[in-house]
Amino acid sequence: MQGRRQPLTRREAVQQHGYGGLAMAGDLLQFKLSKNGTAETLFVAGELDISSAPAFEHAVSQALGGQGQEFRVDISGLTFMDSTGAQALVRVHKHVERLGRQLVVASPTPGVRMVLEILGLDQVIDVQA
Repeated sequence: MQGRRQPLTRREAVQQHGYGGLAMAGDLLQFKLSKNGTAETLFVAGELDISSAPAFEHAVSQALGGQGQEFRVDISGLTFMDSTGAQALVRVHKHVERLGRQLVVASPTPGVRMVLEILGLDQVIDVQA
């Protein structure tokens, strides 16, 4: 069909968001940590689901080395998140709070934002456009 775009494959979505060549959880998830003084942002791209959730939690644990108030997880590159991915996000939120910090989930795509809203996580976790 002309005029209608086909959905992006995982690889195309990751390439479009500029995450090529970074640490990955198989083919599903990629991470990039950005530090600016005490500000830390973990950029996440790909699919957050049952197969990639453990790698996501591990990446956050590894990134939380420094001190600071806010720890940002930019999920603008997430193309999919299921309930297992949402559970991983809740566990990450609790882990960050135990360290005396605040988790901010930044830039969710419309589909991921819908999952967060349906589950009520936007009421528990600081989700910013």
